[in-house]
Amino acid sequence: MSEQSTDDRPEPSEAEMGAPVAELEQLGVLPRPDFERRVTGRIERRLLTGRLIDAAWSAPLFALLELLRVPFESFAANRRR
Repeated sequence: MSEQSTDDRPEPSEAEMGAPVAELEQLGVLPRPDFERRVTGRIERRLLTGRLIDAAWSAPLFALLELLRVPFESFAANRRR
């Protein structure tokens, strides 16, 4: 299946859009030039925050597991001798 970008699609006629939609199209406001940069920045900040929260929950768990592993390994090593 080939995906078409919005630029490749033909413009819909006013009859296809309906009268209210055609009126709203004329009232459109162009976004500020830095809109894409701001949105991208917000998304990246949210991703970074999610990763930091994940690390904050995972790191103590991994540290606990490592602390529990050490005594068990020492007991296992004593049994082998």
